[in-house]
Amino acid sequence: MLKHPEVTKGRIARFARELKALLYPEAAPLARLSVFSAPGRISYREAIKGKYRTAKEGEVFGPGWSTHWFKIDYVIPREWAGRKVLLHFDSASEGCVWKDGVPLQGLTSYNWGPEDVRSYFTLTPRARGGEKGTLYVEAAINGLFGLNDGEGKLQSDNMGLLRHARLVTFDQAIWDLMWDFAIIKEMAEGLPVDGPDQGHALTTANEIVNAVVFGERETYAKGRAIARKFFSARNGTRNHHISAIGHAHIDTAWLWPLAETHRKCYRTFSTAVRMMDDYPEYKFVCSQAQQLAWIKKEQPALYAKIRAKAKKKQFVPAGGTWIEPDCNIPSGESLVRQFLIGQRFFLHEFGSICQEFWNPDVFGYSGALPQIMRGAGIRFFLTQKLSWNQFNRPTSSTFLWEGIDGSRVLTHFPPANTYNSFCNIEEVLRHYNFFKDKERASEGYLLFGYGDGGGGPTEEMVERLARMKNLQGLPEIEIRTPRDFFQRCEKDITDPIVWSGELYFELHRGTYTTQAANKRDNRRSEEVLHDAEFLSAIAALEKGPAYPHAAINHLWELVLLNQFHDIIPGSSITHVYDDSAKDYAEILGSAAKIRAKAASQILPTPAKKNGRVGTLNTLSWARREVVTVPGSRKLSFASVPSYGYAVAEPETKTDVPVSFRKSGMGFILENSLVRATFDAQGHLIGFFDLCNQREAIAERGKGNQFVLFEDIPQRWDAWDVEIFHLEKRWDVGTVRQMRVVEKGPLRVTVELDIEINAKAKLKQRISLTAESPRLDFACEVDWTEKNRFLKVEFPLALRSEFATYEIQFGHVRRPTHFNTSWDFARFEVCAHKWADLSEPNFGVALLNDSKYGYACHGNVLRLSLLRSTKLPDPQADMGKHRFRYALFPHEGGPQLGGVISEAAAFNQPLQTFATSAEPQSRSYFSVDNPAVVLDTVKQAEDSKHLILRFYEAHGAHQTAMLTSLLNLKKAAITNLLEQTEPKAAALKCTNNRIQLKLRPFELMTLKIEV
Repeated sequence: MLKHPEVTKGRIARFARELKALLYPEAAPLARLSVFSAPGRISYREAIKGKYRTAKEGEVFGPGWSTHWFKIDYVIPREWAGRKVLLHFDSASEGCVWKDGVPLQGLTSYNWGPEDVRSYFTLTPRARGGEKGTLYVEAAINGLFGLNDGEGKLQSDNMGLLRHARLVTFDQAIWDLMWDFAIIKEMAEGLPVDGPDQGHALTTANEIVNAVVFGERETYAKGRAIARKFFSARNGTRNHHISAIGHAHIDTAWLWPLAETHRKCYRTFSTAVRMMDDYPEYKFVCSQAQQLAWIKKEQPALYAKIRAKAKKKQFVPAGGTWIEPDCNIPSGESLVRQFLIGQRFFLHEFGSICQEFWNPDVFGYSGALPQIMRGAGIRFFLTQKLSWNQFNRPTSSTFLWEGIDGSRVLTHFPPANTYNSFCNIEEVLRHYNFFKDKERASEGYLLFGYGDGGGGPTEEMVERLARMKNLQGLPEIEIRTPRDFFQRCEKDITDPIVWSGELYFELHRGTYTTQAANKRDNRRSEEVLHDAEFLSAIAALEKGPAYPHAAINHLWELVLLNQFHDIIPGSSITHVYDDSAKDYAEILGSAAKIRAKAASQILPTPAKKNGRVGTLNTLSWARREVVTVPGSRKLSFASVPSYGYAVAEPETKTDVPVSFRKSGMGFILENSLVRATFDAQGHLIGFFDLCNQREAIAERGKGNQFVLFEDIPQRWDAWDVEIFHLEKRWDVGTVRQMRVVEKGPLRVTVELDIEINAKAKLKQRISLTAESPRLDFACEVDWTEKNRFLKVEFPLALRSEFATYEIQFGHVRRPTHFNTSWDFARFEVCAHKWADLSEPNFGVALLNDSKYGYACHGNVLRLSLLRSTKLPDPQADMGKHRFRYALFPHEGGPQLGGVISEAAAFNQPLQTFATSAEPQSRSYFSVDNPAVVLDTVKQAEDSKHLILRFYEAHGAHQTAMLTSLLNLKKAAITNLLEQTEPKAAALKCTNNRIQLKLRPFELMTLKIEV
């Protein structure tokens, strides 16, 4: 080889192209090609009964989202005897080959990668010649990414173009030589220039070009012999080790509806098991139990193949959850159910639970997760999403992640920063170069295969890996299961870094707010299922009806499905939210019926006419609130114990009524606890805490100030809100009319008609009761904006370097300043029912009933209300909205100031019922320490025992006494899968009381025999 490396690189690139062109040397037409344009996504049984017409190459099939079934009759030419024969079917769409009602392989020939996923299907590895057959190909006229790229751009005007439908022969010798040459060529192009391995690769590639003469088949063996010598050079004893795993990351919904995801699973999983026959070393991971449940129900023959390959450890269930969930918005109990239902499925169907939580594409990870993982049998965690961080990239690839309670899980971020690797040399080298813990670890994971829209690995990827397995100049690479990788990783790492607290994602912050109705329905669904489970469990014990396990678990599965990380964040297409709304209607309707039925079996007999006031409390704290007397418009005080009910005479009078009075152009609401002063535009200009003698609103500040921000992100519309949105804002809200709709003595309500601008009108009711310092705001908005973000803010007379935000099973502190890039990256954060700004002796919490986006900068506490994004759903958030928020002043910090219980009560008001029963009070469970929250009461999954789930809510060591009116016989601590640890000691049940001891933020589950 003459010394002209750049010229040589050009030479070998051309040789690679010419080599690939020889892969399919002969072609023949089909005997007959016909098509049936189906009325929708129909079954195979329906499709084969359709009316077929003749089809031909060059036709375009559409429109988008339509389905066309092709009947393929073929005869293999006799002269092709001894050859490998393939069907070449390229319809610029997502297709699937079917035979005898079974999906055999995907044929995805339109995608975003360097080449088609696959457009060939092997008919026979060695033809006899003259064979006849019939296959069906289901063609879905969409690409891997639906009909667009997620930003509104159509993938192609040629989508649905039938480019090829024919038979071809396959040249195995060219295939083998092609992949030998591809690895050597890419090493010559990608290794450090002038290094010994790069130079040797370039020389070897050039030798192969010199040795091979196209058309002279004996020279192909000479080329492969040169390659074998190159591949015989092994790595040293000290080297970086890459474990690889086939992966598809099928988004359960995103730029396509759920119905299309079912078909993506058929295509992807059938291809995976088919490849396993040809490549025994190939392994493929599936991380969502829901997708496997679909296959089990809808494609039993394919599911049988999957289970057979799982026994051989080729098809690998992983992750432990029902779907790959968003980890910001779901409640703590929802995350528990992801693992409980997911792990039970994996155990029942595949014989073991998963040890790793597999969630690579989620927009941030709550600090509550490590404890939840450990409680569900999970020891390891994998994600790569934080490699997208906007300002601060992760500092470790492998580390211990410590949750808010101190629980730890070994965590790995795949260094290639993708879950869709193509297994080329460039990505392997990037994996090594980006690995951030070389001084303490040498194990990394590479996830390969077409993903997001499914497809999975291709034969080309596996061929590449086989040649890179142990090759000088590259890390050692081998396909390994997640469990094998993490066990190697655990043994390998020395002195791992510890990251404590949440894994905040510095991007996609708009997902805390986009698709507000969906987020509202999620919270209401979590609440109604909480009540239905508690009441059904008590009814089963007291009255004997069977606990409705199947019905409740079905509804939970729907909730969990809709918590997928592209549904509940608000980042999917319109069709997805149409489907989700139907699911939530079923959840809310069915769960309400279960709740009502169980309540009717527990609560005193309803009155035939208006009588006393019955109230039901399904929370962990005793409550006294103002309620509406059933069957009337009158208000009454109601006092009710925790997890129980009370019956009392209506209490409609008070010695200290709440009052309304005008003040200049504004008005004042006042009770014995607080005085709230409003100007003529509905701004809260004073909020004085009479008990603590503190003003809550900053001097000259305007609380309840609506603000519109320009909301034009750089790239991902529904996902992102940028830090610069804070620079362009408009204070909005003009009161057009004010009226007093409730005048006391128990509650005063003022209604305001507010004009946000010409496009948005808002009706707001501001309420104060005689019982509480909490000031409530209920809003109705007709929203038709574009690229605007509506928030409400409260400038507070407080100073603190941090604000406190509720998350699942606890809370976190986040800075109120922008000192560092880590601080200003958190300009918009996620919280659940409350956020709080406090000094040591006084604070104010901002509560909400359906929102998740918050910010606190300096002394201004802000709640995100509505966005108006146009991609990928142009209808996102358009229409009418109802939501509530409240301002709650308190002594001390949020922990001792009653914020946690107040926020829970704000979200789940007391339920009232009319009754003529004698006055009484009944508490099924009570806890004497408000810091220990009884969060869930349900029947156990595998027995009639009760499951009680608690958490420590203040971040401190606590003791508490659980008391019940039930006959508590035995109690034991279990994990989140409701399994008792073998060496766990039983808890003492004395006089139906159990003493509890919890660590800060500890999550504790009891199984109780009653």
